[in-house]
Amino acid sequence: MNFDVNGLFNPENRFWSFMEKLMNLCVAGLLWFLFSLPLITVGAATTALFGYTLKLARNEEGYLWKGFWKGFKENFVTSTLLWLGVVGAGVFLGVDLFACQFLPMGGAVRWGARTLLASLIFVYFLTIIYLFPLVAAFRISLKKAVRDALLMGVGNLYVSVTVLVIYGIFGVVTWFFPVLFMVWFALAAYFSSHLLYSVFMRYLPEGDELDKEGW
Repeated sequence: MNFDVNGLFNPENRFWSFMEKLMNLCVAGLLWFLFSLPLITVGAATTALFGYTLKLARNEEGYLWKGFWKGFKENFVTSTLLWLGVVGAGVFLGVDLFACQFLPMGGAVRWGARTLLASLIFVYFLTIIYLFPLVAAFRISLKKAVRDALLMGVGNLYVSVTVLVIYGIFGVVTWFFPVLFMVWFALAAYFSSHLLYSVFMRYLPEGDELDKEGW
């Protein structure tokens, strides 16, 4: 059996290409964490992260820092408003679900209200997994982002649930290794981007393509 030493140290070797991609994802996760520190900027940082992971899902190269910063800056307003809406809606649904146990009605009515709210929370999660990737991939308005995210989340239930499972798996990993939570989130975004990209392509008019500017 011949062993090609030169091939092992070839920078285009699959192993080194994988390691480079992994390192870039680690850096992207760190950037996401740093840009999310004010908390109000989590939405813009998440959009910028998905701008990069969607790029990787298309097997395209780009400058990580330049693209991340441009994606953060150009989508700041839309992403921040979406983030505030996501937090507000999440708090509202969570409080309502908690308050169901104090309803003065009978048990059947109480469980009916809980079931309804649990269904709304499920749809809520189906929607938010598409929101920031949509803003990253398309030049899209706030209203259209919410509408399209809802339609894609419910209309592609198998993909949406798979994405939720991916986040769930990395959520468990984060529970055991919380120090690297930003890396796990970046990896989850990368794996989910492959699925989200396939969904986005179904909704693109013929001849159109995802926004590639800035990378």
